Amino acid sequence: MAVCPIGIDIREGPNFACINCGLCVDACDGVMAKLRRPRGLIDYESWANIERGRSKESLRNRLLRPKTVGLTAACLALAGTIGVAFAMRTTATLSVQHDRDPVAVRLSDGSLRNAYTVKLLNKSASPHRYTLSVGGIDARLSIVGSDGVAPIKVAADASESLRVTLTAADAEQKDVVFTARDETGSTLYATDRFVER
Repeated sequence: MAVCPIGIDIREGPNFACINCGLCVDACDGVMAKLRRPRGLIDYESWANIERGRSKESLRNRLLRPKTVGLTAACLALAGTIGVAFAMRTTATLSVQHDRDPVAVRLSDGSLRNAYTVKLLNKSASPHRYTLSVGGIDARLSIVGSDGVAPIKVAADASESLRVTLTAADAEQKDVVFTARDETGSTLYATDRFVER
């Protein structure tokens, strides 16, 4: 019976051109069933079990082999890594970039103003409102285009970019910490520098 699409004669033994379609296995099992003989004359089998069959030893089908254990351990390690990464991911980020031109502006009253671009990124599936504040310096925080320091609305899976100014009476260079707190109490931090020139 010729069923192999490649034209391999199975009676000649294993062949490198075999595409593992299994048609010869199915055809052989069908013929053996009609002849009321045991199935499995042609089968997918390891070389070790083929040799055992030739010497009339019992065939070994082990579930736990080093390869099986190794692949299971690798899959579990990968699943654990993905789970930890998912559990530890942040739902929001705050970034601050100091404006470069001009770096600092001296106002008519003698105070100094620095400008920053603040970016809030909301990675969660729900919108949030953030209140922005600054620490590390005695300065007045202003959001350009907003009345005072109103809460900043950031839609779900979106970002909001703001221009922020800090005005301080003293002209010392200091590290400043920007803080964004949402309505749930979750707090984000970003640091930058207040410069005098």
